[in-house]
Amino acid sequence: MGARTFEAILETLPQIETTLDQVFSEPYDSLIFTGCGTSFYLAQTASYLWRALNHTPAIAVPCSELLFFPENYIKGNQTLVLPITRKSCTTEVRQAMDRVHEIPGVSSLAITCDADSSHYNENYILAPETAEDSVIMTRSFTSMIFLAEILSMHVSGHEEMINAMRDYPVEAEKLLKECDGLAEKILREHPEADLFVTLGQGAYYGVSNECMNKMKEMGIANSEAYYSMEYRHGPMSLVDENTFLLLLSNEKTRKTDEDLMEQMRSFGGVTCGLGPDADQMRGLDYALKTPEAYSELQAAALMGLIGQFLGYYISLRKDIDADFPRHLSQAIVLK
Repeated sequence: MGARTFEAILETLPQIETTLDQVFSEPYDSLIFTGCGTSFYLAQTASYLWRALNHTPAIAVPCSELLFFPENYIKGNQTLVLPITRKSCTTEVRQAMDRVHEIPGVSSLAITCDADSSHYNENYILAPETAEDSVIMTRSFTSMIFLAEILSMHVSGHEEMINAMRDYPVEAEKLLKECDGLAEKILREHPEADLFVTLGQGAYYGVSNECMNKMKEMGIANSEAYYSMEYRHGPMSLVDENTFLLLLSNEKTRKTDEDLMEQMRSFGGVTCGLGPDADQMRGLDYALKTPEAYSELQAAALMGLIGQFLGYYISLRKDIDADFPRHLSQAIVLK
């Protein structure tokens, strides 16, 4: 994590925008954002950001689906596939991109932290200064969401939204400290928590999945993620006094978010909310206000920080090395 990753992207913004202008100088019938694990959750948010600001259809698909069933997803004459990857050596990504490039009309634009992605993509946009020794993706995740925000805003002509994020590094540094303190407080005050649930709508659904993943990977914890309103449709039967619910709230969902959190708290669950109005929302045991100046589309890259810190403090509670969880590696390379 760290504000420097956002600064590095902003410093290379002219180069990024030049690449985007070249790639989108021709029309596409559809866009497919793809990735594996954390990068797939990132693709879910990236596809939402694109659809919110552009008219061309876009979906998020795991790389394995494109490898085995590309014809079910690639329709029309011109398709842009956007693989999202921290490391260019992940086997599924390579195989999926080789497979889709066999289909006429497919081209690709990688959203990546690894310039070697140029070996199997026509174009790429890069998040520099994101090198991680840890198996776990942290700064790489947030930086590539930031790239996805810039992509959607620039191509749609919303330069004012990008200009409004020039202070992103400052806001990120502030929120990093606040998320650190909040996560430590929650785990200290609720050591008995054994089910961790993250909820979000819109751009925050993919981020919710990633928060779930961080608590599962780093803390070897039982964790789940859902669209907020879907949680009532069965999963809430698990809520008890050992359940912690993390809500990622945006400006469009406040009323329903409040009602949901009040209900979950009545079942005994411990509730926490992040959002522009979180400090004024009912139903929350813990609240963290996010920058009011950023819309849901602009704040997405910041919302996953709390999940990273929660995963870290769960790992401390269990005396687990959060950087090197069991069974995992930085990239899945298949033989």
